[in-house]
Amino acid sequence: RDLHSFPTRRSSDLGHYLAIAGDCAACHTLPGSGHAYVGGRVIETPFGKLLAPNITPDPLTGIGAWTDDEFVNALTKGTGRKGTHLFPGMPYTYYTKLTRDDALAIRAYLNTVPAVHNAVVADQLPFPFNIRASMAVWDALFFKEGAFEPAAGKSAEWNRGAYLVEGPAHCGMCHTPKNFLGGDRTDQALRGYALQ
Repeated sequence: RDLHSFPTRRSSDLGHYLAIAGDCAACHTLPGSGHAYVGGRVIETPFGKLLAPNITPDPLTGIGAWTDDEFVNALTKGTGRKGTHLFPGMPYTYYTKLTRDDALAIRAYLNTVPAVHNAVVADQLPFPFNIRASMAVWDALFFKEGAFEPAAGKSAEWNRGAYLVEGPAHCGMCHTPKNFLGGDRTDQALRGYALQ
């Protein structure tokens, strides 16, 4: 079995599996809204509040009009539509390890959920933290782009687990301590961290 494969008949099945592994609904589903992935849930950061965006296939307020490349770039490069920098409240620092096929499988799954019109202004950060261009500096300091590389000498199961932990499940987002700029303290990976 290929390292990145999962038994499936359709790519949307694999995408559903990866969306569950990545717990996308935790941030992108507003409790009480009655709809999955409509966005609007507050993500508290030490720098202020972000609101998770709508990732339903609605073409106006969700990702329905996004190209495949825009979607993959958001997950793996930290750039939104037209190349705008995303804030690292979106765990692209982990999703960068996704294969393109897995990223597109997630999109295939999201295309099957109901399209809900729900406009969300994601950026609620105060000045100067709301300056997206400053994320280029942050990325240069703390973001290493690149797909997962299996470790030689480890079993397929170990590498599959490492891929999930380091990539779609983004475990370190919560479990790795952060420095004063919000970057991972990689020397203390997965040692626990106080949230919010």
